[in-house]
Amino acid sequence: MKTITISKQQRWLRFLLPFPIGVVVYILILLVFDSLEQFSSNFFSQEVAVTIFLSFALIETQRVLLNAVDRRFPLQIRLLNIEEEEQVKAKWTNHSLRIILVPLISLLFSLIVISLLVGIYFSFVLMISDFNTELIVFNAVYGIVAILYSIIHVSTSFLAVHKQIHYKQEKELRKGMETDLEKFKMQINPNLLYDGLENLISIVHVEPKLAEQFVNHLSKIYRYNLDNRHVELVDLKKELELSVSLLHLLNVRHKDAIVFKYNLPDDWFAHQIIPCTISTLIQEVVNRSIVNAFQPINIQLNKVGDQLVFCCDNNPKISLNGESTWNLSLINKAYSFYNNQQLEITHNNQQINIIIPLFEIEEE
Repeated sequence: MKTITISKQQRWLRFLLPFPIGVVVYILILLVFDSLEQFSSNFFSQEVAVTIFLSFALIETQRVLLNAVDRRFPLQIRLLNIEEEEQVKAKWTNHSLRIILVPLISLLFSLIVISLLVGIYFSFVLMISDFNTELIVFNAVYGIVAILYSIIHVSTSFLAVHKQIHYKQEKELRKGMETDLEKFKMQINPNLLYDGLENLISIVHVEPKLAEQFVNHLSKIYRYNLDNRHVELVDLKKELELSVSLLHLLNVRHKDAIVFKYNLPDDWFAHQIIPCTISTLIQEVVNRSIVNAFQPINIQLNKVGDQLVFCCDNNPKISLNGESTWNLSLINKAYSFYNNQQLEITHNNQQINIIIPLFEIEEE
């Protein structure tokens, strides 16, 4: 991984940054020699130009050095599994040494570069042979600059890796949740298809008109599933239309012992819901309940405050054991994909209530 302090879109900063750094360095050097009063008269002097040039040379060498370190010893950003947990700790322990080693390397290169350039300037430009004091001052000031530059570089490198790790984790989590969502939307209930075909065979010769309606509703159900296999949310109105078709199929088998009603405001039909939510709950209720002419099942959709509540009679089969029998893992994972909510189920001896999250999509 290649990490740089200055992004490619802001290369022009490489040429602007040495100017303020050079001026600050020049001021610091004047403070060291107790001659700050010379700053106003020498602002455009040769000394300021030299400090700016030294700043540019130092930043460029530091940039090349740090990029070379990143290429040779890149920070690891791949996600490791549980078995590699100890390796993760070891890798991050090694990476933490950058905070110490990189500034030290930067300081060393700063001493080499600044000593070489300052020596050339004093020996061949100013023709001065004794400049040990000036050399120490220049190295001290630019050493601080190099250390600060390297610390900023290391910090931004770790920050970039940290963001990429979290991005990958979120991406993997979203991918898994999207898979669960697709599984839920694409599931084809084999029992519904088997029972539907079995009921169709039993009525096709006795009640041809009813059989025709049966086939029409069955096709609507699977056409709905196919049409919405790539749709994340649908209108509540469409979901209710699907539920009506499903109830028609179920009532052929259960002799109209399933009653489904809803009393919702007109503006609620535009609310969004995950496809097949209500139909899945209806099938689950029917599968877990005793349903016959003597014990019909009543299902209602009610508006309670700002919540959509699915209500039904609590008449479980003897083999079932309360709420634990509800098979809602996929649908709960699907809702967790959007807002970390799940279906809330409460029940007593007479009734089961399920709160269904709704979504409002605002059109821009």
